[in-house]
Order: sequence, then C-alpha cells, then structure tokens
Amino acid sequence: MHLRVFLKLESIPRLLLPYILDRGESFGSIPSSVGDGGRKLVVDFSSPNITSEFQGKHLRSTIIGAFVARLYEDKGWDVTRMTYLGDWGKPIALLYVGWGRFGSEDAYQADPVGHLLDVYHKIGEAFQPEQAATKEVRDKAVKEGRDEAEVQLEMESLESQGIFAERNEAFKKLEEGDEALVAFWKKVRDAVIADYQRFYDRLGIRFDEYSGESEVKSETMHEVEQILKDKRLSEESAGAWMVDMTKLGARAGHAIIRDRGGSSTYLLRDLAAVLERSRKYSFDKMIYVVASDNNIHFNQMLKILEAVDQDLAKKLQHVKFNDASKMAATLGKGYKPEAILDRCEEAMSSLPEVDTDKAAVVGNSDIVVKGLGTSALLLQELSTRSASAHAFDTKTLPSFKLGSGPDLQYWYTKLATLLADHTATAALSDEDFEVLADDDHANMLRILAQYPEVVNATFHSLEPSGIVTYLASVTEQLADCLNEEEGEISVTPGLAALLEATRIVLRNGMKLLGLVPIPDLPQERADTPVAG
Repeated sequence: MHLRVFLKLESIPRLLLPYILDRGESFGSIPSSVGDGGRKLVVDFSSPNITSEFQGKHLRSTIIGAFVARLYEDKGWDVTRMTYLGDWGKPIALLYVGWGRFGSEDAYQADPVGHLLDVYHKIGEAFQPEQAATKEVRDKAVKEGRDEAEVQLEMESLESQGIFAERNEAFKKLEEGDEALVAFWKKVRDAVIADYQRFYDRLGIRFDEYSGESEVKSETMHEVEQILKDKRLSEESAGAWMVDMTKLGARAGHAIIRDRGGSSTYLLRDLAAVLERSRKYSFDKMIYVVASDNNIHFNQMLKILEAVDQDLAKKLQHVKFNDASKMAATLGKGYKPEAILDRCEEAMSSLPEVDTDKAAVVGNSDIVVKGLGTSALLLQELSTRSASAHAFDTKTLPSFKLGSGPDLQYWYTKLATLLADHTATAALSDEDFEVLADDDHANMLRILAQYPEVVNATFHSLEPSGIVTYLASVTEQLADCLNEEEGEISVTPGLAALLEATRIVLRNGMKLLGLVPIPDLPQERADTPVAG
C-alpha cells in the first residue's frame, strides 16, 4: 500500500522551514534514542603497511572509512575507528635485512621515515632478481603441469639461499621474540605511526585504536588453528598448513594458514584478530574498508569464518573500492603521507586564476588555503563511485566546478556572509511566506526536503558520491535563487530563513563528508595572510 500526500505550494515553506531551523545540526540524522541507537560498530580502515609508502588505496580507504564511521554515528551507532597496520610479517624482516646493508643511524636521525623508505626500496631492488627466479619456476611448473611436491622442493631450494633465506630467518626470529629484531621492529613502528598521526591530524581524521598484525596474540592464532583442525578444515601439505577452499564452496584454491617455514600468515593473523575484536568490543557489526585487490583474501576469510562461526561471519562486511591510483606517478618514490596534503595545498595557489571573484570570497589566509586543499582532496576521493576507476590528480584540484570541494566552501562562505547581519526566524508574516512561493525558492525547498532521504539511501549503499551529487544540486539551485547577475542581493526575512535552512543542510552534508566549513575555522589563524 502506498500513501500519497499532496501539499499546496504555499504550504511547503510554512511546514519545512520551521522543521529545518528547529533541528539544525540534527536535521537528516536519527537521534540515538531511536533506530539503531546504541548498536556497536567497528570500522577498520586506512591500514597502511609501515615498510612502504602510504599508497593511493590507503588514502582512499582512509577517506571512505572515515565517511562510513561518520555516517553510522549520524544514525546513532556507537562507532570504534580502528586502523590495522601492516606492521608484521616478512616485509618487516626484509626491511631488517636491508637495514643491515644500507641503514645509517645518522640518516635515520635526520629523517626517520624517509630513510626507512629509502632502505626498503634498495633492498627491494636487490631482492627482485631472486623473486623473479622463483616466479619463473612456479609459472613454468604450472604450464607443464608438474607434480606439486616436486615444485615445492625446487622452491624450497631456491628460497634456502640469498636474501630469501636472510628474510625468512629474520622473520622466524622476530616471531620467536629475538631481542635485536623486536627492538628494530618497535623503532620502525613508533617512527612510522608518529608520521601517520601528523597526516591524519591534518586530514581531520582520528582513530580510537592503532592496532596491527603484531598485536594479534599467538595463543589466539593457535586457538584458530586448533578449531580448523578439529573441524577438519585445515590440512598439511609440503610442510605448510592450509585450507582447501573448494570444500567450503569456492571454485578453486588453497588458503595458507601457516607456511612451510612455520611462520604465521596474514590470513591466520586476520582470523585471530576477528576473534579478539569480537571479544573486546562485542560488536554488532564490523566493516573493513579495503581496496578490491584484497577480494581473494576477504573471500577466503569470510568463507572460513562461515564454516567456523556463522553468526560472527554475518556481522562482517567488506566495503571495497577500485584501487587504481596515480599517486606514485604524481609524487614519486619515497614520499611521506604529509606530502600528499602539501601538494594539494600548493595546488590551491592557482585558484584565483580559475575564478577571481569566488577566490576573493573564500579568502587566502594560510588556514583557508589548508582548508581548501583538504576539501578539494576529500571531494576528489568521495565523488567517484567505489567501483569506478579513480586517479589521484592534484592538477584537477584547483577548481570551482560544481560539486568540488572549493565550490562547496565558496557557497557556504557566501551564505555565512549574507546572513552575518540577519537573524533567520521561522516566525514570518504571510507576505514573507508568499515571496518564497516563486519557482526558484520552491524548488530549493523541495531539494532541501530530500536531505534525510538522501542520507538514508547513502547509509544503505555506503556510496559517498550520492551525498556529493546532492550537495551539488543544492548549490546549483542556490545560484538560481540568488541570481547574482541582477546586482546586489536584498535579504528579506523570508529569504534569510530560506538561506539559513540551506546553510544548515549544506553544513550537515559537508561535515558528513569530512569538510570543515571555512567560516568555522579558527579565526585567529584565518586572519594570517599566506606567506609569499
């Protein structure tokens, strides 16, 4: 059954404006006392590897994950934000091997993260021929259909020498608690996390927990292994323990739980981490915001969990996105996370060339340029649908095009300026309401009324691009309402109420996307002109 309600045009402002003005920041949200209030969510996002650059897929995970967290909070959920660092495993062991060859304490003290990245690239280049040789053996064996046991012996022979052997031995010692290796790991982890925190702070994103593979307890991993053995899901093959995924409904493949050298795998650590988080947080849902290049991993993990604990598996969701990015091509090797924002802010210097009038409205103080750079980056990441190809490109950031970060900031700042000397109220006269019944104003009211529905639809799709598209329609209609070409704008009481309602919706949507409106930035800093 459908219930259709028809309203007279003149009734819309009388009903809608008081409703929006009364609710303010909560317009479009569901209070915690109703709906999903009190339910617990863990969002695992960003999750970079501490041995390599903060890649484009990590940036997109950071921005989308923070959006998902805000969206659930907006719906009344109790949200825990977590980043699960790649801070364990063979990459750390490889970096240790590289440190022995290329590390310099003086260079580290001068630039800790920069030097670690340099060392990792150097050892990676030295290691590449060995990796290529093992890949060639594996590919040839698959092509010739050779016996798996025979191939494993040949692989073991290749990996028992050179950098392979040094790396594997280092990781074995790390898992056994070797003092020197643990000290090195802690030194690297602390330096990189401090670097990440500065970047996250500038981006306006926070985490409740900095977790990592290293913090997964060995006893929990053993518990997972025992469960898999008891349920006859895992089996030994050539010294490694693995799960035959075909027995769990997958088309093909084996999921390795513990490798033939006895070391834990990323999959085993992730399975154990799910158990630990479930016990710690008693969550109703956990969302992983991770690029689609991890699809196989998450498919394996979820299939195994379904076989072990179906109720727990149902609480997990993988929010995936296209991982294509040109960040490395744009920034080069060895860049640190803050270089991403530095480049975005540098790009804002050409905004006045794009539109002098709009640039003058938003301003050019140091804090404003930083805000514009962050806004431009956020909208570049959030305006593309998750499955679509995406590229990090600072050349396209300085733009006032419809729906861009700078354009949203321009319209919000303009609204704040127009309303600076006017108090918006819903207590309007009949004459004031009549003015709002013209086509442009009525269309604006219709668009504003859609905001709660847009937020609700986005909550189910987790596609931030829907909010971006909606806010673009708000500013596009706002331009029609103000009709600046007719000269100076006269702000009547009726128009002031409409503009305030528009400002509320625009602000709520921007904050959901992670944008801080420029007028809300600290004024003592906003008055400081840009150096140079």
